[in-house]
Amino acid sequence: MDLLQKKNLITVILLSFLSFSFFAQSNRPAEGVVALRNEANSLPAVSVHVQSENVPLLLRGIWQGSDRLIMFSNENEFALVLRVFYQWYNDRAAETASFSELKLRNRNNTTKSPAEDLQISYITIVENPSHTAGVYELSVKYPHEKVPVLIPVCVIDGKIYLNFLIKDSALVTDFRLPSQQGGTETQNASSKSGFYRSASNASGITISLPVFDREVQSYFISERGEIYRIRYWLSEMDYTYEKATFSDGDEIFPVDKYLRIGSRVYQCTTGRSSKIRNIQKSSKFDVTVTYDSDGGLLAFGEPYLVRVPEGNDRASVISSTAFLNIVEENNKRRLPAPKPIFPPTFPKFRWKEITELELYNPSTWNKRNLDIHK
Repeated sequence: MDLLQKKNLITVILLSFLSFSFFAQSNRPAEGVVALRNEANSLPAVSVHVQSENVPLLLRGIWQGSDRLIMFSNENEFALVLRVFYQWYNDRAAETASFSELKLRNRNNTTKSPAEDLQISYITIVENPSHTAGVYELSVKYPHEKVPVLIPVCVIDGKIYLNFLIKDSALVTDFRLPSQQGGTETQNASSKSGFYRSASNASGITISLPVFDREVQSYFISERGEIYRIRYWLSEMDYTYEKATFSDGDEIFPVDKYLRIGSRVYQCTTGRSSKIRNIQKSSKFDVTVTYDSDGGLLAFGEPYLVRVPEGNDRASVISSTAFLNIVEENNKRRLPAPKPIFPPTFPKFRWKEITELELYNPSTWNKRNLDIHK
């Protein structure tokens, strides 16, 4: 290698080093929102939310549904009762060992021995300023699973929903930043416009692994009240706060490209593209919609569970004894005997017609004469 080639090689190495230093400095996160965004992108899926063993206030109490009873006590006790046989029998399917010390479980061909002991902790995703609604993730450790399972739930005015949306992007609600639609983090309930991202994907609060959705739906409501449906599907990409856009005429609407729901990530574009295609547009929702008092949460359909009103003041202690008393009272009910398939019939004698038929019957003459002359 001659002297000229050595000089060229040294020049290339120096230029490469200088270029690397320049780009490293230019990519350094700035202060404020950008720094938060870049920092959050490198963190695990549940980094910005604190996990606690204490039950949130809005979740404390006894909840009743069509097929189950659930207790979240402020003594960090969790219990689940299955209402089987058309709700006529309550099976204590999941509870801690201390429950059996208070009252023994019934043994029959419906119950499982022993009951499932589910370890559960709570993650608060968002709560409205009025403290009447919130979104939480239940971190449930099932006995035969290595890692906990995250089950998202939404509480609105004493009702638990499983299909719900959170208004605004995840960056705004996760870091309590000003709303991107203008105003505060949660807008006035009268203003329904904005991006509503899906935050639910579980089939229920169950004693075995729930079923998780492979696709979810988010929505964008324009100022004119037009509703745009955005489809998100299960993704293997790393979660970031990156944006995607879709257009309607000259208008361009920004939404979250990725959704983190529980321990799963969903995306609305293919690959690294930021353009959303195949947007469905409508003038109204096709299901019943429930907003919270501040307009930051939106739930679809009927509630999954409803708070039991008796003795469920949030300031009071929700005891396991009260829960077991409810189960015991429910099991005292007895199903009425079913109606017979073929109802019994009783003979109807038509005496007038019988008398007329026997009037001229020779076999009865002697009997009638005896009666007459008796």
